[in-house]
Amino acid sequence: MSALHGLTNSKFFRNDNKLLLIDPKVHSLQAAPIVLKEISVPAPGLGPHYVGEYGIDLWASLQDSYAVLRISHVNPCDYNIYQGVPRPVFVAQYPISKVFYTGQDDSSAIMRIDPKTGSTTQYMVPPEIGQTPVGMISGPNGVWFTLLGNVTSGTGTVGFIDAHNNIIYHKLQSVLGQDAALLHLAFDLNVAKNHVLWLLSSSINDSNALNSIIKITFDAKWQSILKEEVKALPTQYSEAHRILITPHNIFATELASSKLLTYFKK
Repeated sequence: MSALHGLTNSKFFRNDNKLLLIDPKVHSLQAAPIVLKEISVPAPGLGPHYVGEYGIDLWASLQDSYAVLRISHVNPCDYNIYQGVPRPVFVAQYPISKVFYTGQDDSSAIMRIDPKTGSTTQYMVPPEIGQTPVGMISGPNGVWFTLLGNVTSGTGTVGFIDAHNNIIYHKLQSVLGQDAALLHLAFDLNVAKNHVLWLLSSSINDSNALNSIIKITFDAKWQSILKEEVKALPTQYSEAHRILITPHNIFATELASSKLLTYFKK
């Protein structure tokens, strides 16, 4: 019988500032995941949150140092750190110009990064529209993101950035959608034909917000919302966190309940 008793965090040996390539061993429930590669975040970068792969480059949001990192996974000495404001969450590449955008939640701002020139530009979210840009992804005609809102209310707002850096906001109109605290989003796999965007509303910021999955259908030009469908999660106060769309299922993670929810698509 072991008498192990106390634990403490080491201030010298730190492993929380790295980008990891992992083989999850999906074909075996018994096999442990294997770390295939580690890339240290260069100083003064701290606190990686999101990481995306674009060719030989990785782009990561660094929440603790309020920055965005581009680093080559082939040659980690080749990198750039783009300083932002509190706190970058996700990073998305514009599908045509190849510039990058990041939502900075605590500042209600969006930063545009031009990797060719190294220049950055900040765009503020108008307070009358909402606040806290979070989920951000590349999609039809540009970059799409959601607004989470504040600790007392969401605004049910989806944002779109076009080729000229104009930001267009789409406001949900349904009873359960108009004040939704939107945290994450994903396009349907058949998006070219059905023009469907899936949204995740969460209580992660406003504890009384409805945790729900919202399906919105746009017109063929992606200029206006034609239909909204809201499905409340069976576990409320669950801090819904991420949404994933597969050919037959919709998955949503719940932070507070440590559950994975799945719905079958019709």
